[in-house]
Amino acid sequence: MRSFFNADNWLWEPLGWLGDLVTLSLLWVLFSVPVLTLGPASAALYDAAVHGMRRKEETVIARFFSTFRRELKTGVLATLLCAALVAAAAVLFYLAVSLLPAHGSSWPLYTIAAYLLGFFLLCVLCWVWPVLSRFAMGPCALLGVSVRLAFGRILRSAAMALMWGAALYAGLRYIAPLFVCPALAAYLSTFLIEPVFRRYEEAG
Repeated sequence: MRSFFNADNWLWEPLGWLGDLVTLSLLWVLFSVPVLTLGPASAALYDAAVHGMRRKEETVIARFFSTFRRELKTGVLATLLCAALVAAAAVLFYLAVSLLPAHGSSWPLYTIAAYLLGFFLLCVLCWVWPVLSRFAMGPCALLGVSVRLAFGRILRSAAMALMWGAALYAGLRYIAPLFVCPALAAYLSTFLIEPVFRRYEEAG
């Protein structure tokens, strides 16, 4: 009976991991509601997935709040910058699919280019918040580093973009996945991002 209540028991360990997923996802959703705090909340989500869920250095709640407070100012500025880029990409997409002549020979090329631009922008955003959680830099430098990482690690970036796209689509369409998908996507992203960060940290 004593082994049944052991925290390392085969039953309780997966349940604790699932509890961390739900807790982190709810924290991310709640702290992203003001929109301006989406950036610091995303940085805190990733950092808690690394140090709380994978490395188990501290609880996911404590790690989330400490990172959120630390990155609040830079994260809000980075959110505004990224929002401006997303808005610009949305305008280009609208022009490509709505205003350009549908029967022109170049129209399919513009549409394909617009989709590729949107996908690459998502690839960049997959790096912005993890980089913010780990390295101290201003919003413009943060975006520049993220663009270089998205280009330089295009396969990893594409995998994360597809994963986050699926997670956000499922959460916005069915609501219930919002309780799990954000933290699950962040956790899986750590396996793609941490090897890259490790090289930079060892080089520094």
